[in-house]
Amino acid sequence: MVQMIPNIISPEIKSTAEKNLFASFRDYDIDEKIIILHSLGVAEHVNNIFGEIDFVIICRDGFLCVEVKGGAVERNSGNWSFTNRYGKRETKQEGPFAQAQGNMQSLLKYMRKKFGNYHPFSRAQYATCVLMPDCRFDYEGFDIIREVLFDRSNGCDLHSIIRQSFDYWRDDCEKKHGFRGGTLSDQEMQQAADLLRGDFRFVPSLRDVIQDTYKELLALTDEQYEVLESLENNPRLLISGLAGTGKSVLAVEQCKRASRAGKSVLYLCFNKNMAQYADNQFQKEYLSAEAATLHQVMQRSCGSKHEDHDSTYFSVVLPQRFLDDSCQVRQYDLVVVDEGQDLINGIYLQCIGKLIKGGLSQGSWAIFYDPNQNIYNRDSEMASQLPRLRNWATSYNLSVNCRNTKEIANANTLMTNIPQVNRIKASGPKVEQSPYSSITDERDQILSLIERLRDDGVMNSEIVILSAYTQNNPKCFLYGKGLPSQLGTLKTEGKMWGAKKDEIRFSTISAFKGLESKVVILADVDGFAEESRKLLNYVAISRAETALFIFYSASSENERQSMLLSGYQKIKQ
Repeated sequence: MVQMIPNIISPEIKSTAEKNLFASFRDYDIDEKIIILHSLGVAEHVNNIFGEIDFVIICRDGFLCVEVKGGAVERNSGNWSFTNRYGKRETKQEGPFAQAQGNMQSLLKYMRKKFGNYHPFSRAQYATCVLMPDCRFDYEGFDIIREVLFDRSNGCDLHSIIRQSFDYWRDDCEKKHGFRGGTLSDQEMQQAADLLRGDFRFVPSLRDVIQDTYKELLALTDEQYEVLESLENNPRLLISGLAGTGKSVLAVEQCKRASRAGKSVLYLCFNKNMAQYADNQFQKEYLSAEAATLHQVMQRSCGSKHEDHDSTYFSVVLPQRFLDDSCQVRQYDLVVVDEGQDLINGIYLQCIGKLIKGGLSQGSWAIFYDPNQNIYNRDSEMASQLPRLRNWATSYNLSVNCRNTKEIANANTLMTNIPQVNRIKASGPKVEQSPYSSITDERDQILSLIERLRDDGVMNSEIVILSAYTQNNPKCFLYGKGLPSQLGTLKTEGKMWGAKKDEIRFSTISAFKGLESKVVILADVDGFAEESRKLLNYVAISRAETALFIFYSASSENERQSMLLSGYQKIKQ
């Protein structure tokens, strides 16, 4: 297991090579314990006023100081030139091997000065290596140590780097210099990491972690751009993707592009909060695209009043009125259906087809769906309709999670046993799971958490509390109560995709489906194994972008442990 400290790379780092190595090292699958310190500042450098080690790998073999040179590397008239980690071209007389050895000697000198010559840290094996992942370095020279050079020709596999580097410095250098260092235990490795991490130039607070992780998640992935290009060339698309793969981002963006091109566009969904969010996005850019729930469109077209009705009215009566020939409806050049799993059934699809110029078989449409979030529709109904849609459309599957961190996605698999997308862009804070013995105990814990988040710089507007229950349900931790005034204001209605600076949003899981928040507090979890609860937990957990806190009933602990055990097997597969 690799422990990367810190586990998020600083935004200051511009070097693509270093970013790629950071991600590769952090996600490397290995059974033995390895701790990697990134960008370790050296206050007492043997050659410079201040130094910096790109990576320090702490393992059982000892300490390995890694020097990374990205981009083109050259030497001219005795001067080395390369692109540094901040994206700037720099020239130095000192070569990368000399830099690496200077860093190694500085680290060894620090350990001996602090602990004496006989401490395990001082007697451990020290090693260096140079990584040039972007180029093939074929030069043979007096100052080039080929044994510890890793370039594009031999790759930068973590295990190979460790083995080959320590083999050279332990065995070859023993013959040359008579020095052979000792090994480190797991406990000593952790102690060394705890000692050295204080020298880091980038030690983020939770607020920093959330903000930096959020920046990583904001950008559309290359895969998403490919989908948008496909939408321009294919009139009908059926796009599937698990939670966090950017379906709603793509759905809204496709509507924007088509509207700018002068087409009449309708964005459809089941959830009114999602419709309000999409409408807000269109209005901000003064676009004529429309956004509504399917039921809103049907009621508007049929002249029905927006009153409370039972489920039969919305699922049978209203659609039949809408499909009647006497009901005249506006048709659109493009209809985009978001959260399509809620609407993929026979009668709803007929209604959607009536809104499209040319209908479902000949018109232009895109349906984005996630079968795992099907909490309103019957799985059998959706499964029976998908083959018909595939006959008319180009199918595409999104495979990159660009909303959730790796920690949140893994927690979702562990808690629900529903597999997640394997390709995940970012890592973030550890997911916290806390049992409660009573509703009062849960409330006290959640209020303490909110206070802790505020103390760590997290704004109320970045937090949403999700529950399976409404606030007037006795099973809800907020039953009959709001937030203490000193912690802010509770927002329970209106536009739930955003909040004022002092507002903390509270929503049922179902009402928040399709939306997201930097910080999610999942409350009132009183079950894990029932299918309905698994789907709710899946939806709730996948709403969290950077930080997730789960509060569950202590009476469900055995059920939770059983889910964790089977979920762990799914992650390892």
